[in-house]
Amino acid sequence: MNRKERRAKSRMLPARPSPADVPAWFARAARHHAAGRVADAERLYRDILAVAPRHADSLHRLGVILHQQGRHAAAAELLRKAVAENADAAPYHAHLGLVLAALGRLDDAIACCRTAVALDPGLADAHNNMGVMLARLGRLAEAAACYRRALVCAPALADIHNNLGSALLGLGRPAEAVPHFREALARAPDFADAHNNLGNALLDLGCAEEAEARYRQAIAFAPDFAEAHNNLGGLLRAKGALAAAMDCFGRASRIAPGHAEALTNLALTRAALGDGAGALDAVIRALAVRETPEGRRAFVACVRDAPPTAEAARLRPLLLRALREGWDRPDDLARAAAGCVRHDLGDGMDVAALAGDPLLEVLLCVTPNLDIALEARLAAARRELLRSARDHADTRFLAFFCALARQCFLNDYVFARDDDEDVQAQWLRDDLAAALERGAPVHPLRIAAVAAYFPLHAVPSAERLLESAWPQAVEALLTQQIREPAEELRLRESIPRLTQIEDPVSRQVRAQYEENPYPRWIACGTAVPEPLVTCLRRQFPFAAIEYPADDGVDILVVGCGTGRNAVETAQRFTGARVLAVDLSMTSLAHAVRKSRARPGLAIEYAQADLLALGGIDRRFDVIEAVGVLHHLADPPAGWRSLLPLLKPRGFMSVGLYSAAARLDLAEARAAIAEDGFSGATPAEIRRARRYLMERADRHGAVLERPDFFTVSTCRDLLFHAREQCFTLAGIDAFLRDHGLTFLGFSLPDAVHAAYRRRFPHDRAMSDLHQWHTFEQECPDIFSGMYQFWVQGS
Repeated sequence: MNRKERRAKSRMLPARPSPADVPAWFARAARHHAAGRVADAERLYRDILAVAPRHADSLHRLGVILHQQGRHAAAAELLRKAVAENADAAPYHAHLGLVLAALGRLDDAIACCRTAVALDPGLADAHNNMGVMLARLGRLAEAAACYRRALVCAPALADIHNNLGSALLGLGRPAEAVPHFREALARAPDFADAHNNLGNALLDLGCAEEAEARYRQAIAFAPDFAEAHNNLGGLLRAKGALAAAMDCFGRASRIAPGHAEALTNLALTRAALGDGAGALDAVIRALAVRETPEGRRAFVACVRDAPPTAEAARLRPLLLRALREGWDRPDDLARAAAGCVRHDLGDGMDVAALAGDPLLEVLLCVTPNLDIALEARLAAARRELLRSARDHADTRFLAFFCALARQCFLNDYVFARDDDEDVQAQWLRDDLAAALERGAPVHPLRIAAVAAYFPLHAVPSAERLLESAWPQAVEALLTQQIREPAEELRLRESIPRLTQIEDPVSRQVRAQYEENPYPRWIACGTAVPEPLVTCLRRQFPFAAIEYPADDGVDILVVGCGTGRNAVETAQRFTGARVLAVDLSMTSLAHAVRKSRARPGLAIEYAQADLLALGGIDRRFDVIEAVGVLHHLADPPAGWRSLLPLLKPRGFMSVGLYSAAARLDLAEARAAIAEDGFSGATPAEIRRARRYLMERADRHGAVLERPDFFTVSTCRDLLFHAREQCFTLAGIDAFLRDHGLTFLGFSLPDAVHAAYRRRFPHDRAMSDLHQWHTFEQECPDIFSGMYQFWVQGS
């Protein structure tokens, strides 16, 4: 027998092992397994288990193979048997943990890993895997602790450094994450995931240029790395390079068609580039892949000004859900929803058609209508309601009429009405009051009709309506117009008075907002909280933003009105503690009631005059003064009075009216003043609105402003007790005089991109002289306000 034959014979094994042969068979199987001959190893493990079904090592090894093949349930069964045979074998518990994690049983998986490291504290893989599982559950601090223990056991493993960096980044500690990503890359220079993660950390630290380089390196090492393409696109979009950003998002979505974030970003970028149809297509695809809060907000952004087109059929079901579920500010959806309603109903907009439209019904209940043409149809429907209520018509359209009445309450009864209609409505209100006083039955249509012209809480004995059972639509109307106002009246007594209100102009402004709280709102915007500095660095990637990290951020919101901005600010920043103040107790009571529906937010409300806040013994990381300073007798003095309340290097978010952007309002005000409209009463405001609508050829821009569509906001827009406008030159001078650093404007991507094309050398987009030139060329870009961020010294 030659040597080759002897070697072949030595490799031959019997067809089935005897119990005595098991050690030799297992050794042979283990060699196959180690050499990557998995099929041969699996066959031998199964042969062993056929004669020795309790052989723990074979149960364990075969379980690992089945797990790697994706047969997780079968693997779990084998690994449990292995553990039952040898409960002291740490790798058995560790691998069972991996299998249970693959089955989605993360808590059980973590328990297995804990057992493994208790048996063998030096088992680096078990520490690391437990960290991965904890991270999947969002328990990042515990995950980081696991990774640190893994590094004690295996300090040279790049994967563990990368995992620890990712956990620290998720905890908002990018400065601590960076060294771990760099260490991972020192161990594995082609580690694409670590390059990408390092880019994220550097971006959070304001190092945009190096972040971009890291994203590009990640792509160079892994050209099909969708996440790196998406992250690079986000940075390029922040820089204003929209076309390049769109290419990145498009590449990411082609590589990974299920990448919802890339599709969402693609949608927003297409919208900024003026491709409305492409934006809608991308965001609808993103929502079909996976609905995320970011995707829902992107949908709202993409359809905010969508015209009534053939897209209505695709938009309608999403608009309906977005309004019902509160995807973002409902008023941002009002025009698109009204456009869909008018597009679908065409000329058939009688009461029967209107009442059969669920999108219209929910629109009426959650936000003021912002469409002039639809307003006319709704006003006509209200007249039909008045007639039906007088005649005790049937209640087929009761739900729609109740929704219409809720709309009228939301818009402060802004719809125009003639004298005869007014007389009939007043008669109906008096008749309802008399019926309530004597305890007579009340027809539900009469409740809706009165509520469509007057707030029910102002009707004598209206609280008696709460003693009866009503259809659901009527109950919702009673809640809006009786229960909630009564709650706000009670809440007034609980709101602290932080300062006296002695300034004459402040008293004048307070009186306006006591009569007309601004704005009345149902739902606010949504946000995923971010650390303050991370958020600002992402918004202004080329600004030199440095600020000490803390567990929370103290924020002062002055002129908080009815609380919507305060709630949105509290939602936006991780650890936000908000003090929100306003002159008007009516507005504050509304704010407190709405905030109580969000118990997780840390918001205090108080009545105060910002001019007197210098006496409080508190300092703030952020002061938000949006839409308030321009209503002071001396706006610069009011701004100066807030600066001592700012912590060193703290931030201010400021909103001021632009003189250039409000020229159309100045012309409209002059016209209505010349014709004798004072705006002193709701009736006067309604007449002034009708006057401007009849002259839409001259004042069409005013009619497009959202504030035109309720009495309170229209009073604020056209008849404010005190308003002063600013120029960019004046703002620049104030900032220089008080050592404030301009960080940038909060503007749509499309405006930033247009500015960059005009002034490519202003990389940080912070040169107010050039912004002044840009505003002269495009005076409508600040039609809302100058909204910007500054940092103190």
